[in-house]
Amino acid sequence: MVIPMNNAFARKLFRSDSAEPEALDVYHEQLDAFRRKFGREMGPDDPFFFDPDADTPQFRSPRDAGQALAMIAEMMGQAGVDAAAIYAFKRTGGLFPSETRHLSLEEALEWNAALSEYREQLARRPRQ
Repeated sequence: MVIPMNNAFARKLFRSDSAEPEALDVYHEQLDAFRRKFGREMGPDDPFFFDPDADTPQFRSPRDAGQALAMIAEMMGQAGVDAAAIYAFKRTGGLFPSETRHLSLEEALEWNAALSEYREQLARRPRQ
């Protein structure tokens, strides 16, 4: 199931102790792209992950979910989110537990497996 993400999603991704989305380069790049495409500022009801080929602001197609996940992962990295959590986010196709988003048992198992996979990969890397 793909849930369209609005402009507020980027703000909700970060906890209060993290960097504000407005301080992140990728956030500004997306706002600038919107402004260039549609000739106006992005409003609160406009899709943050908009379709760059559409004549009006519309959500991207579900087949473009990978681009949105990559952009969110980049924002997470710029905000200082732990690399293991970013890996798990990407590996699970967008899962990210938070105070307001609790994972189901199946999702938690998938999340934890991705964290373990990340740690195993780190352990296998030669130390310099």
